[in-house]
Amino acid sequence: MIEWFNQLNSLQQIFCLIAIPSTLVLILQTILLLFGIGDGETDVDGDGIGDGFGDDGLALFSVKGIMAFLCIGGWSGMALTGSDMNSVLAIFLATLCGLAALVGVAYVFKLMMSLQSSGNIDLANAIGKVGQVYIPIPGNAKGNGKITVIIQGTYSEVRAITNEAETLKTGEAVRVVSTDETGLLVVERVKK
Repeated sequence: MIEWFNQLNSLQQIFCLIAIPSTLVLILQTILLLFGIGDGETDVDGDGIGDGFGDDGLALFSVKGIMAFLCIGGWSGMALTGSDMNSVLAIFLATLCGLAALVGVAYVFKLMMSLQSSGNIDLANAIGKVGQVYIPIPGNAKGNGKITVIIQGTYSEVRAITNEAETLKTGEAVRVVSTDETGLLVVERVKK
């Protein structure tokens, strides 16, 4: 290993000293994340330094992003300086590769954060939506049945009542008109 390192030119040695430790840190972070240690979120937040482009969740300067910058930039620099490329151009291109990795990691984490959901469905968001009776709903609010409806982008099965005189049968289309104090949806038959 020492002989290999000594055969490198001085610029390659610098890139090597950047690339190897940052790669080891990234591998360690990944292993810890697989075992549930670490939150998988951005690491720096607060007064704008971790916010990157603002409140949209794109945090450029996280520990993972900086390590990706150093890792990709270091390995790119090693490869580029090993060719017959001008040293200044190699440093510039390695920096661009590192910046691309930094932005890429931030974007991936932004996408992952957009997948988070509290899991809470607000039944008030169902008002005005059209659903389908799943379990028959007795007329005159004498009992409840169930409907299937998409609420907040989620296909949901929700208990419902109706004030109509007739029982709403399975498969009938219904519109949600309100919610009651017990958490049931109040529905009416969709007029054709």
